[in-house]
Amino acid sequence: MRVLWNELKKILAWKMLLLLVMLNSVLYFFLIEFDIKHFPNGRPALDSYHIGIEMIEKYGTHMDEDEFLDFRKAYDEQVIEADQYLQSRREFVEAGFDTYEKFKNFDRDNEELYILHSKVMFEEKEVNTFWELQERERLIEFYDMKDELRGYDNTQQKQRAEELIASKKYGVYPEVVIMNFRDFIGNVTIAILFSVVLVISPMILKDRSRQMLALQYTSKKGRNLFKTKILAGLISTFSVITALLIVYFGVYSLNDTSMYFDVPVNTFIGNESWYDPTFFQYILLCVAAIYVIGVVFGLLAMSFSSFVPNSMALIGIQIPFIVGMIIVIGGPLMRYIISIWNPQWLAPTVYCGMVVASVLLIIILWRRERKRDIVL
Repeated sequence: MRVLWNELKKILAWKMLLLLVMLNSVLYFFLIEFDIKHFPNGRPALDSYHIGIEMIEKYGTHMDEDEFLDFRKAYDEQVIEADQYLQSRREFVEAGFDTYEKFKNFDRDNEELYILHSKVMFEEKEVNTFWELQERERLIEFYDMKDELRGYDNTQQKQRAEELIASKKYGVYPEVVIMNFRDFIGNVTIAILFSVVLVISPMILKDRSRQMLALQYTSKKGRNLFKTKILAGLISTFSVITALLIVYFGVYSLNDTSMYFDVPVNTFIGNESWYDPTFFQYILLCVAAIYVIGVVFGLLAMSFSSFVPNSMALIGIQIPFIVGMIIVIGGPLMRYIISIWNPQWLAPTVYCGMVVASVLLIIILWRRERKRDIVL
């Protein structure tokens, strides 16, 4: 246990932790801050966010036909409110903007009408009705298309879409929250990936470059020290991932999306999935995926560290793996991990393959260590 503790102290030294803080500060500024600071990002995203909360509070996490009729009724009432607002303004009446229908379908080539339209939408910020109507119309349009099968690539996707329609799990709620989370979690994964590689990569290479392995292997613990190093690396990986997830999700809580946690993923617009988790369960799935990716790259970093000759070679050999992972994080392995637009088998197969490959590589290296001659 003392040897394990000493290995942990070597990995998580204060200089490395300081470097880790600096790295994540930079990555937060370039990758993550925007998804927190600018959420919801302007309009109509802001209206989409608030209307979604209104729908959840009024109708719950599922909406039936009668409840959506009530939603249409709320839209009709807001149209009347918009008509009354326009008719109360002399300049709008004189320009022919006396109803919302005319306001919505105005001639954009008419400069006078364009100025009046922009005045309501962008200058009179206390008037939210017109932005909200725009978003309600979009939600109604998607609801009216709920039974359509659009552009699926194969029979499995089409069959899954038919299952969702039959079980009335179609896109009703605004997608602004889950889209924001996908961007957030993808960038957080990249930050954690770089952090794990930074912390774990020098681990075994340091001792090799100082000619320490020959001395360590002649001790009582002997070659079993390699397994202790691997265990220390895994514990450090879990610790780094957990600490960063706590920090980043603490920051994410500022987006105030907890009201959406019980909404099924399949009921967000444009988010048809192979499975039926709630938004909160989807978050937990992404967290589990981050741990898998982190452990895999931790094992790979330890493997590379055990046989590359120097730090430059260590960096060079890992670049293709990191770049490749960043590419797939933006697609099927994180942001769209259960999306119907990717084959159902893809994410599970890739994750299992990465775990098996990294474990096999560690086993091969352990066997090599057991047979390796000590050269002084």
